[in-house]
Amino acid sequence: MTASQRADSCPSDSPTSSTSQPGRNARRHSNETAAPLRVKRAQVARACHRCRKLQKACSDSRPCKRCSKAGLARECGGSPAKAQSQQSASTPIHSIITFPFAESPPFMSLDFPTTPPAFTSFARESFQRKADLLPPQVIDFCSGRFFDRLSPTIPILTPEYVAVLRSRPNASETGAEAYCVLVGMCAMVMLQVEDPNGRSLGNLVTAENNSAYGWLLLEEALAAHRHLTRTTNPSLDSILLAFFIYACHAKLFHHSQAFFFLREATTLCILIKIEDMDDLSRTLAERLFWVLLVSERSHAIRYRRPTTLQVTANSLWASSFGGDDTSLSGFWCLASLFRAFDTTFIALLNHESVSCPIPLDAFDDVEVAVNTALNHSCPTGLLPSQKANLRITQLWLRIVLWQLRLRLGHLSEQNAQSSRTYHYPLEVGKDLTLSTRDLPVHSIQLHGVGITEKLFDIACAMVNVLARVPVQITKTAAEEDLRYLRRLILQLPGGTTVYDALLTKHVQQTMPEMTLALEI
Repeated sequence: MTASQRADSCPSDSPTSSTSQPGRNARRHSNETAAPLRVKRAQVARACHRCRKLQKACSDSRPCKRCSKAGLARECGGSPAKAQSQQSASTPIHSIITFPFAESPPFMSLDFPTTPPAFTSFARESFQRKADLLPPQVIDFCSGRFFDRLSPTIPILTPEYVAVLRSRPNASETGAEAYCVLVGMCAMVMLQVEDPNGRSLGNLVTAENNSAYGWLLLEEALAAHRHLTRTTNPSLDSILLAFFIYACHAKLFHHSQAFFFLREATTLCILIKIEDMDDLSRTLAERLFWVLLVSERSHAIRYRRPTTLQVTANSLWASSFGGDDTSLSGFWCLASLFRAFDTTFIALLNHESVSCPIPLDAFDDVEVAVNTALNHSCPTGLLPSQKANLRITQLWLRIVLWQLRLRLGHLSEQNAQSSRTYHYPLEVGKDLTLSTRDLPVHSIQLHGVGITEKLFDIACAMVNVLARVPVQITKTAAEEDLRYLRRLILQLPGGTTVYDALLTKHVQQTMPEMTLALEI
């Protein structure tokens, strides 16, 4: 090391370092003198049992200020730690647990350790229904719209069950759940089916448009949901409510909140005991399971989330698949599309590490299931909305499978199967154009933003292929399909506000020369 290098590396030889230590001392002294002195918090010799459990400050008075403010003065009491430990040694745990927010709920058994109601239930008195928010005429209108527009894809309610919900006494717990389900259903209809700027209900409500009224209903559903009793044996209504809230959040692009309530619905679905239900409730619970399975796996694929629900050979849900009701054929076709995307596939899609290489034929069964799902039980008389949802979803899942194979190195341009070649998304785009061109736009719109996201994914995959892969198909034909997709996206929920801008940005970054060719 040279003398100059030693001089540069030694702090004591640096001109600035000779004054840095006094400077730091001066700044520290300045900060110490400027900072106000903290007053030490007053401590009591013995905190009450509740404050000690919560690890919060207590006061000398009994009842203490914290318990009095919480309205729990009767439960405020202090005992020495030694006495408490002696009590714990001689008394069963369930007899000394205190519940700071309410009396022990009737569903709690004294034979097992219990969870304090602070985490399992809430006081009903803290929620008050908004007067005249949900008139009977609104329920009539929204239930009719649900059965007309949404029920073919989401058959989780029937007119008979809606009548049962409306007949329950308001003051009961089941009546509170029924009210929540009706509010959630109406919120979903107003936000997903009706024109956001229209006034479908006229003077029945005071909200300025359908979107504003849907927001009011969603806020009511959320407020009621926070104060419903949680049990280890959930009801069908509690799962329906969580699903409706999920659907509303998904429509409003609240992806994290949507996943939260979807996860709640699937977890409750695992805990439900369908063997104890009446025939109508059991039928709806079985359909709801498959609706949740489709929703969860679609959400997991789109946003790289984990899944909860599984279909096993011994599962009660497996025996409920299908049925003789021909009106539900389209619904069972949709469930067939997602049934093959099990937890193993989702784990690989989420980049979960594996201990051995994935063979080239690992996803052959999944591909066959997706390609044949619409061939067996789908009648020719499907509604346009069912055709749109099924066909777009099938093509989107083909793209998802292709992308995973691309990442794993399973593609080859010389492969005899087109689905294992690099240019396959262009074929999917052509099929999509031919499949949806003659369908009414409203039959696609009512499926919400989820269908827009699927079209966006397909369009982006096409752009990536055109930018990086030499293809035999003429570039003009592919650009025409992309223009059609862009026109369609602009007419769907979230198209003008989110996805058209994202697609345009992706084209500009990937293939700047194509930007003008895709102008509409």
